[in-house]
Amino acid sequence: MKNKKILLTILTLLLTFTLMGCSLLTRADVLYESPSTYEQLRIDMIAEVEPSVVAVVTETGHGSGIIFKSELVTSEDPEEVIEEGLTIYYILTNYHVVEDGGEMKIYFGEGQDDIYVMDYQGYEAYDIAVVRIQTTRELRVHAVGPIDDNTITEIIKGQDVFAIGSPQDLDKFNYVTSGVVSLATYAYNNIAGLALMHDAELNPGNSGGPLFNLNGDLIGINVAKVADIPTIDGDIAAEGLNYALNINKIAPIIRNFDEANYIEVVRSPRLGITIQEVETFLETNDPSLLPTDPIGVVIIGFDLTRNAHEQLEENDLIIRMNGITITEIADLAAQLEDAEFGDTHQLTVLRNVEGTFQEVTVSIILS
Repeated sequence: MKNKKILLTILTLLLTFTLMGCSLLTRADVLYESPSTYEQLRIDMIAEVEPSVVAVVTETGHGSGIIFKSELVTSEDPEEVIEEGLTIYYILTNYHVVEDGGEMKIYFGEGQDDIYVMDYQGYEAYDIAVVRIQTTRELRVHAVGPIDDNTITEIIKGQDVFAIGSPQDLDKFNYVTSGVVSLATYAYNNIAGLALMHDAELNPGNSGGPLFNLNGDLIGINVAKVADIPTIDGDIAAEGLNYALNINKIAPIIRNFDEANYIEVVRSPRLGITIQEVETFLETNDPSLLPTDPIGVVIIGFDLTRNAHEQLEENDLIIRMNGITITEIADLAAQLEDAEFGDTHQLTVLRNVEGTFQEVTVSIILS
């Protein structure tokens, strides 16, 4: 019996050490070493170019883009004070992304603040546009030879290509697909040679995003895909028929954009909050985040360029605005009709304070 107990103890200890070893192995950081020179080239290239790729968010949706130029803000007025490091950045995208887009902002990925677009310029025939932002943040600029130096980047049928953009939604920010150049030159918008065709998959949200070769050269701006092919048997879903605007064709247009033709993006007075209906919020969130039988709209995010984030919190349940009961988003929108900058609005929310939901009323100035 004693020997049996000793054996059981030894087995238990061995099992414990084995499990500990498994746990340590699971937590260990194992650096990946590519067995393929080609794969490592691809990995390194994507890591190098990706910081210049952004999402262009408008009031009607979003597209993608690439930062290709920067210039320090200066003034000929010696008395004008300019913040140190203030820089204008130029972002290449599609015209159809920004036309009638209203207010626009540039999204840099989770955890980074958005920056609002100050102006834009486009050329509809080529479906190309440049949006500009201004910031003291140091952003990565991707040099583009055909734009910067009036050079020609060779595009060859069969060469590998990589599309980076944000298809469907911003949760897929800087999604990468790969393929080959299928046709090095192709007509688009009835303009000969405006596009090249490739089979790196594109989806809504990829518009305006860059197409790179394996060297990391920008060879195109993704613009569209063929969705269906009509046949005598009906439409058949197309595969791998994707267009990118040829960088050599659009570069002269971009170089000739004139400073005087940039269109200012005029911002509207807003609260600066992103909200959801209660039912929608509860589809993907724990009910404990809201009070029992909640009625109102839920704050799920903020525009940090306005001031509501200083007084409100995520998951606050807005129940009244200016004394009017709020039950849906339309109630909130009605209170903001004919809004002007400087208007003050009273918001009452239910907020979870150490496990108890309490009413909190704040004043928000539209900024």
